[in-house]
Amino acid sequence: MDSILSVSLSAISGVRHLLVFYVLILTPPSWWSEQSYIGATHCWGVEISDFIRDTNSCIPVGRRTLIEHADSNDFSFRTKDGSVCEIGKDEIELLSGVCTEQEKLTLRLPIFISTDPEAGAWKVDGTAESEVVSRILGKVKFRADTVRLHNPDMRELRRLLPNATFMVFMP
Repeated sequence: MDSILSVSLSAISGVRHLLVFYVLILTPPSWWSEQSYIGATHCWGVEISDFIRDTNSCIPVGRRTLIEHADSNDFSFRTKDGSVCEIGKDEIELLSGVCTEQEKLTLRLPIFISTDPEAGAWKVDGTAESEVVSRILGKVKFRADTVRLHNPDMRELRRLLPNATFMVFMP
């Protein structure tokens, strides 16, 4: 229970950082002028990489494939901050039912859902990952290795796979 609580608190912290990040970009301070420095790594004197690093502090490390999880009967993964998270057995069964044998060997869990700043949406990259998510949601893939998700898609995917998916924030 403590690990679930710490992951939830980390996720809330990540969302808070993301909101601050967007506020800094979208609403310049009153002292802002045309001569203020805005670059790829700084925005009004704030180090953007710090926001991204803090937001992604609980990223899973050592992701294993679906078949490795199923064979070992261990449905957990570790995060960068040391937390241990559990993927539900029902999520593993859902994924196993949707995947081909080849996808079971290559699908790495948890599935990363990242921001897609180009489209103002979310995306799942990776050949196996995007194919499985596309099949689960009935979505057409954006590219051969990418499926783009909008908010209703995200809600449905997170409802079906709350612990087998992980949100990653990209600049």
